[in-house]
Amino acid sequence: MPWKRGRTLRDHDFGILRVREDVFTDPRDGNEHPRVVIDASEWANVVAYTTDGKVILVRQFRFGSGEAGLELPGGVVDEGETPAQAVARELEEETGHRAGTIEPTGWLWPNPAHFTNRVHTFIARDCERVHDGTPEGSEDLVVELVDAGAIPSLIRSGEIRHALHVAALHLARLAG
Repeated sequence: MPWKRGRTLRDHDFGILRVREDVFTDPRDGNEHPRVVIDASEWANVVAYTTDGKVILVRQFRFGSGEAGLELPGGVVDEGETPAQAVARELEEETGHRAGTIEPTGWLWPNPAHFTNRVHTFIARDCERVHDGTPEGSEDLVVELVDAGAIPSLIRSGEIRHALHVAALHLARLAG
């Protein structure tokens, strides 16, 4: 039986996400439990391959970890945009590459304990560099092209540590 959401105790809108403390009722015994729920826009990322089979990654600084790591191109799905349109846009903005084809590999809950959104994953093939990229002013990133065969060792070494991106790379491998 589903838990029923009741009243909201706190609600803070931070622009990129909204944090609420909602009270849920346990259907088994009727007890109420306050829980933090985070509303965020849908996200999308892409495992992008160049025409010569390299994987396009970005080394990007992240404020939460305080470190730069290798990641997939991706970001927020803007209002009125499909996830596929978002990854095409993000790929070009962040890396200057345009894809020949983009195929979905699925979607995941980033953290269903708290987040309400999904992350959509894609494979882009036959990507060609069309310009130097136009990342947003707050994005501190460097494009790196790596051999597809090096991905597992980059994950094992911790160079690629973003959990959602490790999952996307796994889905891409399953998709072939």
